[in-house]
Amino acid sequence: MRRLAGVLVLGLGLLAPMAVAIADDHPRHEWSDNEDPNWRQYLKERHRSYHDWGHATKKEQRAYWRWRDAHPDHH
Repeated sequence: MRRLAGVLVLGLGLLAPMAVAIADDHPRHEWSDNEDPNWRQYLKERHRSYHDWGHATKKEQRAYWRWRDAHPDHH
């Protein structure tokens, strides 16, 4: 039993850096005034009337960021 616990601890220790690397690859989202045109486009594509980002639900904000990840800026 002690040996199994040691193997599990070692395995988790080896997997931890991978988990951190995967988490770092996920884009970080921060709202700024520069996002407003994209927010308006997102709402337009969904036939929704404009409302301020601050009034969007958490569910709507998560959906926007998923959409935004698929529609990056082309500068």
